[in-house]
Amino acid sequence: MPNVQQFKLHQSASQKQRQSLKLSQKQIMSVNLLAMSTQDLRNDIYEFAARNPALEITDDALEAGTKNVTEHSFFSDNTRYGRATEQGKIASDNFQSALEANEDTRKTLSEHLELQFLSMKLSPAERELGLRLIHNLDRNGFYILSPESFLHDGSGMEEYNILEATIDKIRQLDPVGTCVKNFEESLYVQAKFKGNAPEAALFILDGHFNFLNPPQPSKILKKINDYLKDTGKLSFLSEEKQQSLKKIKSMHLTEEDIQNALDFIRTLDPFPAKNFGTEQPNFISPDVYVEPVPEEDDDLQNGIVSATNNRSYKITLARDSLPSMRISRRFSSLAEKDTSSLGSDAKSEQEKADIKFARNSVQEAKTYMDSIAFRESTLEKATAEIIRNQSAFFEKGPRYLAPLRQKDIAGAIGVHEATISRMANAKYLQCQWGLFKIGYFFTNAVRTENTSSILAQMKDSPAASKEAVKFEIQSILRAHADEKKALSDQKVSDLLAEKGIIIARRTVAKYRSELNLASSYDR
Repeated sequence: MPNVQQFKLHQSASQKQRQSLKLSQKQIMSVNLLAMSTQDLRNDIYEFAARNPALEITDDALEAGTKNVTEHSFFSDNTRYGRATEQGKIASDNFQSALEANEDTRKTLSEHLELQFLSMKLSPAERELGLRLIHNLDRNGFYILSPESFLHDGSGMEEYNILEATIDKIRQLDPVGTCVKNFEESLYVQAKFKGNAPEAALFILDGHFNFLNPPQPSKILKKINDYLKDTGKLSFLSEEKQQSLKKIKSMHLTEEDIQNALDFIRTLDPFPAKNFGTEQPNFISPDVYVEPVPEEDDDLQNGIVSATNNRSYKITLARDSLPSMRISRRFSSLAEKDTSSLGSDAKSEQEKADIKFARNSVQEAKTYMDSIAFRESTLEKATAEIIRNQSAFFEKGPRYLAPLRQKDIAGAIGVHEATISRMANAKYLQCQWGLFKIGYFFTNAVRTENTSSILAQMKDSPAASKEAVKFEIQSILRAHADEKKALSDQKVSDLLAEKGIIIARRTVAKYRSELNLASSYDR
């Protein structure tokens, strides 16, 4: 009898431990707001207020005719958010002259669209008409004049067809959804372009955007059903509109369909052109002001920071560019109502839904305001640490900028390095030496020496920042600008060595190029 090989099954258990970090919705909102410039945050506040009725804009110093309110709104950490203090306004006036010549050099929307449009295969009529349409758009990508105004008197159907075809081509350029009359049409164009939009979403965006107020599926569904009932007998609707109505009726929409439509609409951008520059120059304004003060007390609550050179500086956040806001008293009152005493009839159920909506809106608005408070707190704390680490710069000027890492600031204020990176993004600091990007204060070290010995060059030696070295290069070239023979990069390297800064000729060439300074041959 042949041997039979026996198989045994063995079962074992093992455990693996893994750590993962998931950001909450509040944390995601906080880091997103932290990375925004003041202008982007301003736009975002208005967009959020348009979406969430629980957040009210109470005052805006930049908008003429805005009503002032006597009450002040507070964040959860009791930091008042609104107008800057009188001292901040004085500081702003003192530094106003430094704001000139800081032009926003972002590519404009018309430049971006024109480059794409001209790369397409176009007829002469489409080319001429398309360029007119592109330069007829405002900063949001919306029409300034009606597109029909660009047609000649007596234009026939062929010209209208060319106009519609040209508009359709521009609408599909990046960013999708420009060359429209308003944000509602932009959302509809984006939805059509995606190709996977729910029919309910297309129906809502096609002239029925008001159905979204309030954005509750039950109420939206009722409005749609009432509309379908009232328009069923109308004969003057276009054939396309009638087909759309028939399609919606045949679907027998449910609240789940409406919720899916709402989720899809939230993925669209009502202002797709917001990241582009404008035709006219924009002037960059500071996000934070730093000025020397005679006091020596270190009190960050009052914006006073003591540096290592026994000098004190006043930090003032530029809040004047942002609107004041508060939680709606009506929504707060509604959110605090008790639902336990309500019955189960239709009226009570409607009241419960209203209370639930108010609670969600108030909570979301509070989270948004807390996130802005976190942005301000991080910016103020980081600025204070920059002052402490760059005290020589604030006292003597750019030549004395010291090497500084984002990691060092993050450790000092107890946040992640990525948080400091977002904080420094697109933000500016105004001081007595001018207007600087906050990222300017984070610079690498360049080896220097105090003695002329070869041994000293081989070991660790005092360090200067990259920006300080570039400042020295610029100063040397400026001092020798009138000489007949322009200084070579090697000669500049030798002069730097005399000052204790040891860098190679090719490094001089690199820094000179970053300063947009010509070579000795071109000079």
